[in-house]
Amino acid sequence: MKPLSHHEILGWIEPFARRGLQADLGASDRLAGKLTFRPQRHTLALAGTPAIEASAVLQLERLEYGGFRLTRRLDLPDGLVATLAAEGEDAGTLIADLERVPVERQQLSGPGFVLAFDHEVVPGSGDPGTRLRLSRAHARLDGFRVELDVSGTAKGLPGKLDIKAVPLRAVELPEDLLAVLGWSWTRLTAYGDAWRAELRLRGEGLPRGQQAEARLVEAVRHLAATFAEPPTRFHERQRAARWRVTLRRAVPLLVCLLLVAAAASVRKLGLDDDAMLRMIIFNVPPLLMVAVFCLPELPRIEIPPLPKRLVAASWRDTGG
Repeated sequence: MKPLSHHEILGWIEPFARRGLQADLGASDRLAGKLTFRPQRHTLALAGTPAIEASAVLQLERLEYGGFRLTRRLDLPDGLVATLAAEGEDAGTLIADLERVPVERQQLSGPGFVLAFDHEVVPGSGDPGTRLRLSRAHARLDGFRVELDVSGTAKGLPGKLDIKAVPLRAVELPEDLLAVLGWSWTRLTAYGDAWRAELRLRGEGLPRGQQAEARLVEAVRHLAATFAEPPTRFHERQRAARWRVTLRRAVPLLVCLLLVAAAASVRKLGLDDDAMLRMIIFNVPPLLMVAVFCLPELPRIEIPPLPKRLVAASWRDTGG
């Protein structure tokens, strides 16, 4: 792309200048076709939580295939960043859409956590606040950071959530820490210097992003409440849910054992070699195997560990 000319810059900033916004040419990148505006300070005060000081910066970018991308970057305390982006042909329409979404919508604060969202405004009509699709999110909790990536758009593609200790240290988290919230969450596994779980999502597009956001908010509130108490309280409060997770994880193994037992009992049924029932019983296992490989997520055949009481004094002392 050609560098931005002064004439183009003057044309771009017209709808922003009418709103009192000033271009920051020093922070802009004319070669990359990006125009940045001076930051605006905001005090975010939500019910039941202390006020948060944040800085919002707008950036208008020329896209290679035509049109614009306008991003509002919100810098929150402790290095958290939330973004709100929209794409379209007219810069004036884009700034009008972003203005209708309060900066408070880009973050969520509660007891023990601050959560920052990366949203994209899905093209359409009506209130842009109802057309926000989550792509990523970042949260700060007591001693931990959480990151969710749901930027993939393919149908059936799960989101990935990472939990990392801050400051960096070795920690041991129970595999069912998130799975107790329901089928949507898989077990936690060690992944580099973090712990990772996948978020199962249905559908695609805007409904998928909204579903991911609802599940994330529930998970962050759950983690904040859990990390605020000794680990033993997690087992006491979630005992029934932990056993449900264990039974759910045991289902693939139980199905395999049932199929083996059914195949072994065929001879005892006294069926003729050409009997229809005998043919069905012998063909069910390979048909099930074909069906399994058609699933978006392969089942894990395992003997799941039984829920145990956690003995560490705090979540900061769970390192191996």
